[in-house]
Amino acid sequence: MTARVSLEEKFRETGGKRPYVQRLFGRIARVYDPMNRLMSFGLDRRWRAFAARYLALGTGELGLDLGAGTADLSIAVIRRSGPGTRMIGLDITPEMLDIGRGKVARLGLQEQIELRVGDAEHLDLPDNSVDGCCSAFTVRNLTDVRQGFREMLRVVRPGGRVVCLEISHPPGKIFGSLFHFYFYKLAPLFGTIIGKAFEEYNYLPNSLTTFPDAPALQAIMEEVGWRDVRFYRLSRGIVAVHVGTKA
Repeated sequence: MTARVSLEEKFRETGGKRPYVQRLFGRIARVYDPMNRLMSFGLDRRWRAFAARYLALGTGELGLDLGAGTADLSIAVIRRSGPGTRMIGLDITPEMLDIGRGKVARLGLQEQIELRVGDAEHLDLPDNSVDGCCSAFTVRNLTDVRQGFREMLRVVRPGGRVVCLEISHPPGKIFGSLFHFYFYKLAPLFGTIIGKAFEEYNYLPNSLTTFPDAPALQAIMEEVGWRDVRFYRLSRGIVAVHVGTKA
């Protein structure tokens, strides 16, 4: 409860959750990728590859990556999709997108991946304008999760998919306790020592405290209109990938 109150106070001090999150990720943009690899023991790449496979874009189709950050998920989708596939990556943090653009340029994917500043809860895209939508470690940072999934539903064409990769709450007392100790105690310590960013890597685990578990997130997606929603727990439930279809 203390963590929740503390975060809410910080949100108020900076004018809300959105500007707080934007500034936070701006400060850690340059260490975000290496810290991801370290803190996940390299598993984050496998998790993104799994999510990319389930998006399943076909030849010439257009996908949307929300909270694209440094573009890892957009790149994973392009690598696992048909020829001519394109991705639009949106993020509220310009510093993260700058890192992503450099990465995209080094891989020669500028024609297939476009990175833009944009808000996942208020998408500047027409209705039914993309063939599929995905996100990785983004939904937890939204001010209004339901609004985010409504916007995803609005812009995806009928028959298209949404794929959401997110940190979750591992089931089981023993493993759940071990995960809690690592995520809430050791992860902020790593962030402090290596990334020199205590507040940032203290926020990341605490942002999970009030976030729905996998079945509850499935219910939220169904409530706003996604159909055939299912989820897959990876790495014993450390993360979950939710997949839904627009009717």
